Amino acid sequence: MRKAVIAAVAASAIASALALSAIAAPNASAATNADWAWPGMQYDIYKNNSWYTCSVGFPAWNDAGTRYFISAGHCFRSESGTHYQQPGGTGVEVYSPSDHNTAVGFERTYTIPSGGRYDDLSLVEMDPGKKLYGNGWQHIPDNPVGAAVGDRACLVGSRHTTANCGAVIATGVRQTQIGYPWMEEVTTASYCAHPGDSGGAVYNSSGALGIEITGDEAHNEPGTPGPCSSSFIPIRQVLQVLREHNPSLTI
Repeated sequence: MRKAVIAAVAASAIASALALSAIAAPNASAATNADWAWPGMQYDIYKNNSWYTCSVGFPAWNDAGTRYFISAGHCFRSESGTHYQQPGGTGVEVYSPSDHNTAVGFERTYTIPSGGRYDDLSLVEMDPGKKLYGNGWQHIPDNPVGAAVGDRACLVGSRHTTANCGAVIATGVRQTQIGYPWMEEVTTASYCAHPGDSGGAVYNSSGALGIEITGDEAHNEPGTPGPCSSSFIPIRQVLQVLREHNPSLTI
C-alpha cells in the first residue's frame, strides 16, 4: 500500500501494457477452481536487495490455459517509480512467504506510463505446476462489476484475517502516488488498507470491484483519527488495460 495525493486533472490515454509470450497450463472454469493463488494471499518479492510483501488480487487465466494473478504494479517498482527486472530483462520472481528459495511465478505484464498517466497494475504468471502457499479467500464474488458512491466495498489482503469493509467515497478520482510523477484514475473507499495489502482484491456481494492501490496511513493505521481512506483501480479498467495484450484474460 502506498500513500497518494488527490488531484483533479483532465483524462489522458490509457497506458499501454508490455506483454511477453505465454506458457501453456491447465484451464480453469471459475475463480474457485483457481487454486494457484487465492484473493488476498501474501506473496513476497526480492527487489533492491530486500524482501517486500504484497497481496494477490484476483486469479486469472486465458484461453491458452496460462495461469496468472493480478496485483498492484508498484509492488514491482521503487519508491520513485523505477521498474525492477531480473538480470537479463525478465520479470521479477514471486515467492510464497514460507519459501524464499523456490519461485512460484514472475511478473509477466506491467503497464508503461504514457501521457502522464499510470495504471498501477501487474499481471503475474505462475510457473508450470507451481502454487502460492498461504492464507487467502476462496469464495469471494469474482463477476466484474462497477461501483457507485455509497456502495459497499470490502478488501481482502495479507494484513487482514477477515475482510475489511467500508463504502465507496468517490469514483473517477485522479491521484498521484507520493514519489511518482504520474497520475492515475481510481475509486476511493472507506475500508482500511495497510502496508502489505497492495494488490489485494476489492469486492462486494455483487462481484469484483477492483485492485487495492493506496491507503492513507494518517487515518488507516490503528490509533489514528478519523475514518479510513483507501483507493482501488476499478476492475473493468483493470481488464481493459491487461486485455490490450492478453485479449482472452478472464477472472
